[in-house]
Amino acid sequence: MLKSIDVPAHWRRSLWILLLLQSCFLLLFWEGWRSMASVWSGSDTFAHGFLVAPVSLWLLWSRKEVYARFYPQPSPWGLAGMMICGFGWLAAELSQVLVVEQFALAGMLICLIWSVLGNQLTRNMLFPLGFLFLMVPFGEDFVPYLMEYTASFVVAMLRLTGMSVYREGLHFTLTSGNWSVVEACSGIRYLIASITLGLLYAYLNYTSYRKRAVFILASILLPILANGVRAYMIVMIGHLSSMKLATGVDHIIYGWVFFGLVMLLLFYIGSFWRDDLVVVAVVDQQALSQLTIQNSNSRWVAVMSLLCLAVWPVAAMQLHARQAVTAVIPSEMLQNLPAETVAAPAWQWRPLFDGVVVAETRFVADDEQVIGIYFANFGDESRGGELVNSQNILVSGIQRDWRVISASIKTLDLSTKPWSIEEQVITDNRIHLLVMRWYRIGRTNTANAYYAKWLQLLKRLSGDAAPEMMVVVYTQTPHNDYRLARERLQKIALGCCE
Repeated sequence: MLKSIDVPAHWRRSLWILLLLQSCFLLLFWEGWRSMASVWSGSDTFAHGFLVAPVSLWLLWSRKEVYARFYPQPSPWGLAGMMICGFGWLAAELSQVLVVEQFALAGMLICLIWSVLGNQLTRNMLFPLGFLFLMVPFGEDFVPYLMEYTASFVVAMLRLTGMSVYREGLHFTLTSGNWSVVEACSGIRYLIASITLGLLYAYLNYTSYRKRAVFILASILLPILANGVRAYMIVMIGHLSSMKLATGVDHIIYGWVFFGLVMLLLFYIGSFWRDDLVVVAVVDQQALSQLTIQNSNSRWVAVMSLLCLAVWPVAAMQLHARQAVTAVIPSEMLQNLPAETVAAPAWQWRPLFDGVVVAETRFVADDEQVIGIYFANFGDESRGGELVNSQNILVSGIQRDWRVISASIKTLDLSTKPWSIEEQVITDNRIHLLVMRWYRIGRTNTANAYYAKWLQLLKRLSGDAAPEMMVVVYTQTPHNDYRLARERLQKIALGCCE
């Protein structure tokens, strides 16, 4: 098969070994690749993932005459890189950090190619190989910040043009109607698409690293700015048309047309500094007389690469067998709550999270004010939910009457062991609820998702079976008296989790 596509003789052995190892890699880590592909197929934001590997192969094939001049020489540095990425995969798999797990998979694939082809070839293939990292569906963590930026930009522009606007969190009101910034308005799709296209354009059109860096930076900053302008224009179209235009599917069409024009403008401006590509292959002449040594080295590198790949799934199986998370709500936490409970209030809101194994809800009274306390234990996270997950939001899709109007991280400092809590204010336009939420891993409390994941990893590696929970406390804020409501919630929090 390799002869039929005119592969040089000194490449054939290495390519066969690489194809064999990549097949083993795909089988050993099948679940990881399958989960990545499921995100591509289920999300328009990451659908480009299907094209990343073919584009990378095309980039390599387009310079096959250059690469053919090199002699593949196995590299132990690639093996070292595989071990580092493999350990990262193991840690992420144990602590259920999917994006890190997927980045580690892409890194292992690149290091596998590095170990077989060697340092010189990998250095010349650096961009096409590094492009494979774009297979990983990442960027959702930036969505809240992009939404906040978009809302702030639109409100600032509206006020700058002399319009009266009232803002409440990500929602704002004009005289013509109400608007809100949702995830689709964050511009994350435009940003990811722009970065992907910008990387390709910079690689294909520039040889100067400085020019490439400037163009890539522009492809990151420009769509963020353009998304703010796009959102402002849509609001203005809706306002000036008495909410008859830009409020339905045309809202999306305007956005993509505007994004297309912005990208065309970016590429047009970038074309003025285009370089003539001159590729010089510096071949190690000593390798020409070492083909026999290379063939000998390729055997042990193939064996070592296979071992470097296989050790991590085996280690994961062994460590999973040691893991234990007790799916209970600790009795001492419940005992520290006020003994007298009250009936559930008519707020018509409660925390809803997928994959919860054991949950406990209590309502108590403090000076005639009802306080809700909710504990959620996700157990070993085998039911499709995770304790620390960006999808665990306080206002879910089925609670459409409610919305978040403010969110912040605060420190609960009325204790000898202060900890951070996430504080949100939610409303259904009738009442306002002040909600505090944090994670409790063993006996440690924190609202920092990254620290909570780190604690989960350490605890599970040690075989500690202590419960891992999410704690939510909430109460109404009559007359928007957040100070008094905050004091009540802090007292409850300290009582059950100190």
